[in-house]
Amino acid sequence: MRHFRMKTVFHVSTPEVAERAVSKVENLLADETLEIDTVAVLFDAGRAIATLERDSDIADDVRKLLDWGVEYKACSNAIRSPAVDESNLVAGVETVSSGVGELTRLQTREYAYIRL
Repeated sequence: MRHFRMKTVFHVSTPEVAERAVSKVENLLADETLEIDTVAVLFDAGRAIATLERDSDIADDVRKLLDWGVEYKACSNAIRSPAVDESNLVAGVETVSSGVGELTRLQTREYAYIRL
């Protein structure tokens, strides 16, 4: 069987999609036909970023995926609307200068783009 090395970024803009992103990332990592280099999950809207807070419903899942090497990224512009306390995010979530800028950087580095 042929294996492909790949990098993937999932784009999350709503809180409803945040939980679904967990299962999509798990499915990707479980696919034995792929050799995964890097998986990133980018949140670009304040309400979605709020799901990355330490006491959220998906916080334990996010911690598990971070432990597996998945990168979680939050747009620093979107954190302000609605206000999310950056210090309350799950440890390991990275803030980036802008969501669109980060998506551009990742796609330039040949990340496959998946909008959820």
